[in-house]
Amino acid sequence: MIERNSDVLIAQLVEGLEPVRPLRFGAGLALALTAAAFSTAVVIALFGLRPDLVAGQLDPMHVVSTGLFLGLGLAASVTVIVMSRPLVGSDHNGWRWAAGMAALLPLAALIVGLSRTGSAALSAPADHGTQCLLVGGAASFTVFAALVWWLRRGAPTAPDRAGLVAGIAAGAFGTFAFALHCPDNDIVHIGLWHSAPVFAMALLGRVIVPRLIRW
Repeated sequence: MIERNSDVLIAQLVEGLEPVRPLRFGAGLALALTAAAFSTAVVIALFGLRPDLVAGQLDPMHVVSTGLFLGLGLAASVTVIVMSRPLVGSDHNGWRWAAGMAALLPLAALIVGLSRTGSAALSAPADHGTQCLLVGGAASFTVFAALVWWLRRGAPTAPDRAGLVAGIAAGAFGTFAFALHCPDNDIVHIGLWHSAPVFAMALLGRVIVPRLIRW
């Protein structure tokens, strides 16, 4: 009798279930990169490339800072994709190394800004920093939407952290996109205004994503 009841219970539990296509890491990464490439293409089409990039002349500060944001976007995206498929023993901390490297930019901006005179330190916000924040943030939403959609298809066991990292990935890619246009090579400007979209999107992801991917 007990065995028969168990069979009935199992049949009731699986009734109506349908096979689900497993999430593939390559497909998730391709989705994130496609969204990032789309945002970058739109920004370049609307605002154009930096004059030195057009002329084939690379500024070292621009190369380093832009490369750090690109690396952070890639590392954080990989982490989000891995988090969508919970596995025993999987490591979700790889993005922190890239975040630590990118954090040197606002730290350097703080040190350099404090070493300058008051008027010089305050001149950067009066420039086009707000545009970098707003456009970089807007360019982040394509990647953000793609990663949230991917998380909703999966089963992340830490929605709070997944949302935080998804926001970081989106903000980093958004900053990378607009950095290809922004002609400013000043470390204070880069550390303050180019990092701002990353912090803003991280906060946004931490707040709203857990509500969207509950399962």
